[in-house]
Amino acid sequence: MLEGYEKLRDGIIKQVDATPPVYDEEYIGKYYLANGTFQEELSCLRLGLILGQLNHPINKILDVGYGNGGFLSRAAKIVEGCYGYDIGPAYPLPAKIKLVHSVTNAYYDLVTFFNSLEHIPDIDFVKNLQCQHVAITVPWCHYFSDDWFKDWKHRKPNEHIWHFNDESLTRFMSSQGYGVLHTSNAEDCLRGEPLGYPNYLTAIFKKN
Repeated sequence: MLEGYEKLRDGIIKQVDATPPVYDEEYIGKYYLANGTFQEELSCLRLGLILGQLNHPINKILDVGYGNGGFLSRAAKIVEGCYGYDIGPAYPLPAKIKLVHSVTNAYYDLVTFFNSLEHIPDIDFVKNLQCQHVAITVPWCHYFSDDWFKDWKHRKPNEHIWHFNDESLTRFMSSQGYGVLHTSNAEDCLRGEPLGYPNYLTAIFKKN
């Protein structure tokens, strides 16, 4: 295992003693605002995948780490209750979308973590979510070798603290009380597979 990292019992790879950066508007702008059309397509893909897998109406969505609010803005066109939570300074959201300051104090039909779970220092709060379903997208960490991991483009020390593959994410969510409904690399149809293997992992879970 690469120095500074450890593999946990469920197979998750964790950075030891990480010091997360400040997730401010500059950070948000770097990752979101310069890619407007791409982000809109990605939001539609995510929403369509979720609706297709759940196959029933959703009345309340909480997006954890909502970034610039792109997914919530799209979801708000068909979902009555859309809520956002972020650990950094709040990026302005459309009036219809409500900002919340806790992810565990209210019930939601669906809680989403799109490229956010890997940033959060302590992820055991997932077991305290009040929801029926959880959707997650993370970089897909295959860990072919230490050298591969060292040079992997998604290994961003202090920013990406947790690294998952499909098996370790499923085991983690099982320990939190959720069964898997779907796993895929669906987002790669937009993001690409630059090295010839799945790039981003998307998974949908249902509370047991």
